Amino acid sequence: MPRFLTEKIADRLRWIFLCILFLAFYFYFFSFNKFHLFYVEQTQLFRFSGDYFRPFLEKPGEFIFYLGEFLSQFFANQYLAAGIVTLLAVTTYFLTHLILKKLGIDALVLSLLPVLFIAGFQSNHLFKIGLIVGVILALSFSYLYLRLTNNLYRYSIGGVAWLLLYVLSGSFALFASVLIVLFELFYFNSKKKWSVILAIVLLSLGFPYLGWKFFYLIPFADTWFYPLPFWGVSRMPLFAALLLYFPVVILILLAYKQIRKKETLIIPWNLASILAGSAVIIAGIVVVKTKAYDPKIEIFLGMDHHVQTEDWNKVISLSKKYPGTNRLVLYYTNLALYKTGQFSTRMFDFPQHGIDGLRLEWTRDEVTPFFGGEIFYHLNYINEAYRWAFESMVAKGLNPRSLKRLVQTSLINGQYEVAAKYLNVLDQTLFYKDWATKYRTYVLDPARISENKELAEKRKFLAKNDFISYDLGLPLLLKEHPENKMAFEYLMAVFLLNKDITNFAANIYRLKELGYREIPVNYEEALLFCMTYFKKDLVPEGLSIRPSTIQRKNEYIAQISRCGGDRDRAARELYKQFGNTCWYYLHFAGQTQK
Repeated sequence: MPRFLTEKIADRLRWIFLCILFLAFYFYFFSFNKFHLFYVEQTQLFRFSGDYFRPFLEKPGEFIFYLGEFLSQFFANQYLAAGIVTLLAVTTYFLTHLILKKLGIDALVLSLLPVLFIAGFQSNHLFKIGLIVGVILALSFSYLYLRLTNNLYRYSIGGVAWLLLYVLSGSFALFASVLIVLFELFYFNSKKKWSVILAIVLLSLGFPYLGWKFFYLIPFADTWFYPLPFWGVSRMPLFAALLLYFPVVILILLAYKQIRKKETLIIPWNLASILAGSAVIIAGIVVVKTKAYDPKIEIFLGMDHHVQTEDWNKVISLSKKYPGTNRLVLYYTNLALYKTGQFSTRMFDFPQHGIDGLRLEWTRDEVTPFFGGEIFYHLNYINEAYRWAFESMVAKGLNPRSLKRLVQTSLINGQYEVAAKYLNVLDQTLFYKDWATKYRTYVLDPARISENKELAEKRKFLAKNDFISYDLGLPLLLKEHPENKMAFEYLMAVFLLNKDITNFAANIYRLKELGYREIPVNYEEALLFCMTYFKKDLVPEGLSIRPSTIQRKNEYIAQISRCGGDRDRAARELYKQFGNTCWYYLHFAGQTQK
């Protein structure tokens, strides 16, 4: 250690470095992962009830997910979400540091590696935070075991604690078993170490087997290997493998200490170690950012969050930032365009791909019903919105989004007992209890629904007849309620995106019925195309096409003429100036613009 770098100064530098690192960790999740943490909260529903708790004891390892869902409910708050993930990382760091220190190993970077692994894992929106809880429980047990220097206490207390650890964390108890075998082999080094190690192995293999045989109704493989430390994180096999580094590193270091007959193994706090450690940390951060973090998913989940809060302008803003094309992104973009009054004027500002961007095709999976039912609710197709919300709850399990939608649609349909059933579930939660209390007033006094603008408005559009959904059920929705403006604009979008100019022209008269004071720009463009094709005036009485649109059409035709019939050249040259027009879509949709 250099003269100027005393132990006291070095210790202060360590604390400053740790503070900076964990502040950066918090900032990373607060700024770059907030939407996928919001999403994690929306996919589960922690409830304070015995019925909810009991299933978490029916399988070894399930309890860590109970604790994980308890923590995840706080992810509804952006500040708490980042804080909880950071707190778990700090806890993991200190447990790792304490274990290494007890073993006589002082290496800051080794204690920090698990923090990078947590950053990598938790950057995935599918990762269950309960798995970090499992790691913490295993490390806590391992540190307790190290603290028990009296053989009798260590074996008796350690044995009972291991049984409890297995019940609570499942396969993480085997992770702890590997560590305590290493402790017995290299740290305690008692005369009976081989007998103790044999007992640990028999306990680790035998107790799970007996549990499977006589107590748990679980698949045989789950007896020892559930939950895997990287369960549900198929994108990151690298991080899954690195999670197993700890026992291997300890084995190497303890074996090295024994061979060199060292009491302690300290990496000195000097320039070389600082540079080497910094290089490892920086490399880890780069790997997390490039291999674990997916900005595309974060953008989409941000759009999803703003759809739930009905902040439609932010949905459009995030859509512009999305690189490439994605059906889910376009689906939300089109919805936001309608909600901001821009759907019939700016639809072609975004890369439309037929009618795929108007709705999600029904698929029995966890994703489609969860996101896809939003359009039906806003179209006032209430029965279909109820069906998709219910299917989402079946596929994904109880979640606040689906339950709230089931309450709203049941109230709109006048099914008050059904709404009360779902409200009873939300009553058992911490963050949705107030929402449930508010909506219960409508169950107790249905006349008060008229005070809720959203519910009252949607009741006006209730269908009087049953029908089967096809293409969002738009023709039948309009037949039931011709004043349904959203159904009209989505139907016209279907016609344009399918290049069905005949039906578009046949329905343009509805502009007058719906009170449009002027023709939306995309409809003007389509009308000019239709009138040229059908050779007749199709403009509704009392409305007119803007001169600027006519002039732009003339420029479009002139530029096509200059291309001399070369369709590929025309597609390329017209894209920059006219790529956001209905004409361009009708002529060149699906054609390369490069």
